[in-house]
Amino acid sequence: MSWIPALSGVWPWVVLACVPVGIVLLYFLKLRREPVEVPSTYLWSRTIEDLHVNSLLQRLRNSLLLLLQLLAVLLAAFALFRPGIRGEANSLGRMVFLLDTSASMQAPAGDAKGPSLSSPGEGGRSRFEEARRQIGDRIDTMTDSESAMLVTFSDRAEVMQAFTSDRNRLRDALDRCEVTNRPTDILGALRAADGLANPRRTSEIGDVNDVQVADAMPAELILYSDGNFGDVTQFSLGNLQPTYVAIGSDAVRNLAIVSFSAQRDLQNPDQIQVFATVLNTGTSDESTEASLYIDQNLVDAATVDLEPEAQTGLSFTIESSDAVALRLQLDGEDDLKVDNEAFAALTPSGLVSVLVVTPGNRALELGLTTPKSQQISACEFVTPDYMETDAYQKRASSGRDDLIVFDRCRPKAPPLTNTFTMGALPNDGWKWKTESGALTLIDIDRTHPVLRYLELYSLLVFSGRAVEGPAGSLTLVESDVGPVMAIASRDGYQDLVLGFPLVSEDESGEMQANTNWYAERSWPVFLFNVLRNLAGAAQSSGAPSYQPGQTVMARLENVLESVEVVRTVGQGRAESLGKQPVGAGGVVEIVSTSQPGNYQLIAAETDQVVDRFAVNLFDARESRLATQPTVELGYESVEATEAGIEVRREFWRPLLIAVLLLMALEWWFYTRRLA
Repeated sequence: MSWIPALSGVWPWVVLACVPVGIVLLYFLKLRREPVEVPSTYLWSRTIEDLHVNSLLQRLRNSLLLLLQLLAVLLAAFALFRPGIRGEANSLGRMVFLLDTSASMQAPAGDAKGPSLSSPGEGGRSRFEEARRQIGDRIDTMTDSESAMLVTFSDRAEVMQAFTSDRNRLRDALDRCEVTNRPTDILGALRAADGLANPRRTSEIGDVNDVQVADAMPAELILYSDGNFGDVTQFSLGNLQPTYVAIGSDAVRNLAIVSFSAQRDLQNPDQIQVFATVLNTGTSDESTEASLYIDQNLVDAATVDLEPEAQTGLSFTIESSDAVALRLQLDGEDDLKVDNEAFAALTPSGLVSVLVVTPGNRALELGLTTPKSQQISACEFVTPDYMETDAYQKRASSGRDDLIVFDRCRPKAPPLTNTFTMGALPNDGWKWKTESGALTLIDIDRTHPVLRYLELYSLLVFSGRAVEGPAGSLTLVESDVGPVMAIASRDGYQDLVLGFPLVSEDESGEMQANTNWYAERSWPVFLFNVLRNLAGAAQSSGAPSYQPGQTVMARLENVLESVEVVRTVGQGRAESLGKQPVGAGGVVEIVSTSQPGNYQLIAAETDQVVDRFAVNLFDARESRLATQPTVELGYESVEATEAGIEVRREFWRPLLIAVLLLMALEWWFYTRRLA
């Protein structure tokens, strides 16, 4: 038998103890009657008895009413102690509750032995709600000598309540827990629990003066999850004794969109190509319609028929030259809704802005004005003396251009945009490694997008130098004297440096070729790659996609002071997430990305959309809803179990019913006595 008092503090119990005392005192009191004159007092025995009432108190006599009243108060007081019993539980005295709050926990709890076909919205309980209920039942069974800790985890861990024996605090922390749309990573939660059971040392183990921060204290690790996370091998449980309480069902229904993207055709910018992948992560055959929406208008649809663990690709072609918000929706009902929608966005079809600073270079001009290059870029050619004007200073500090090309020249200060420098060094972070001389190219990095589809081994370079970039720079082309092409990051921008010019001047000032590259087919391809990847033509029309909860770093024009973040979901619903200040270099940090949807950054000064991005789950592991029978935790396979701990049986409800029956019985005796 155990007790969980319902009243807290001393004074409520003192008041309760005074109740039976007050009842008894009432039976000691004598009733003071009014005098009544009658012809003969011998005919009125009760009146004769009342004539002797001349004091306040009387002797306590046997009274069934008194006994019933005292018994009712005693049972009510007994019920307030909440007596109960529970089965024997092998408890270590300290428990760590790990509660999975990832997206898969939104699925119905179902029956572990049968299909999960009911949804939480139809009266069924979700996995998260079921796990929270089981944790609440376990908290109710805790004794005063036990303590517990509550940790939630999705792709990150959060300690909701540190170790405490206060059940009210644990319940309050449990009420604050919320399910998320994020993927699962349990390692952070395990490390949070590891701090108690496996305390760290203050110095090296071999140090004779070493002392422990705290004694190692075993703890029971109780994991409430569906097990849909990767194996945890780089972790040692130590004194943690794991128990895996499986939440969910082995038979599930779920179709998931695991990828969704859109891009404009570079040959025809008005044409949009949309691609998606749908995966059947359930245990039964599924069939549904996939509907494509542009700005909430249905434009196309496709039928999806998939067997378990099968996937299919969908493709759509639509026409639009404007900025659009795309949404792909699976119309069928299944066990998880968050992966039934996917979002993407496109900016208006347009050209990237490129400023070319050169004293004269016909080969460079021809390479940047090919038909393909003109479809994606607008190039402006100026001489080096333009860099001394106020117009250039304003242009370089505003980030107006997507790329600036410096041919045999360099600015006094690096501009706030990406740069491509040929035959010179962009800033003080770069330096020459060798003197000028003939070069032979021996290796190129074809994996980098700038050098894709290139063959450069046949090039002749009459004069060039090896370059050395700042820390973190990447060598793209290696020669016999060292790197001759490298790229490095600079405060969110990229600088590409080529160690030799395309043309040079002889002693008489006449222009002459320094390499035969301009006559090779690889030259216009190289410049096209630079426009696509360094100027951003490849990304100018497609908005990036992030997973829920990720921090988004957007780089805007630094002339903006703040932007408003707006999220758009299905049925045209738009929600403002507040204003965000624009930091140094035009960087905006957005952390309110917990919900899937299309996000827009709107300039506060002009109300124009300056950037877009999408948030989608896109996690095949998270969409696989079948409960895992075992999980790998720290080189140990943990079998799934049921709740395991017997729910506490409390007797306060029967006691209160007995109190009501005694009060009814006491009323019956009282009315019969008066009759």
